[in-house]
Amino acid sequence: MQATDIQAILADEDTIQRRQEALRSLLIRRTKVLRESLKQRMRRARNNGEWIKLSPGECIDRYQEERTHLQSQIDELRAEQQQTRGRLSDVKRAKKRAEKIRAAEKALGRNRR
Repeated sequence: MQATDIQAILADEDTIQRRQEALRSLLIRRTKVLRESLKQRMRRARNNGEWIKLSPGECIDRYQEERTHLQSQIDELRAEQQQTRGRLSDVKRAKKRAEKIRAAEKALGRNRR
């Protein structure tokens, strides 16, 4: 990517911001499900027809497995969110650098005339 290719930089910035928003949304949803109590999860599972034939002990085991899996997903999403923040700050720096270069080029063009 050239330092003055502002359209590409803006497109990258937009893509990264959309990715960041998607990650934020996923993180909120996963966190909400993680906060769900065993009783709430059992009620929701039975209403959806998921845990109808399971004993209470099996429900507890499934619940613990789900919580462990959700926590690992949340950890991965947070790590990816950090990477996305870093990429966004890099793109913003490149954008500022490109704007400065363009402004300097315009100033040089005016001085030569």
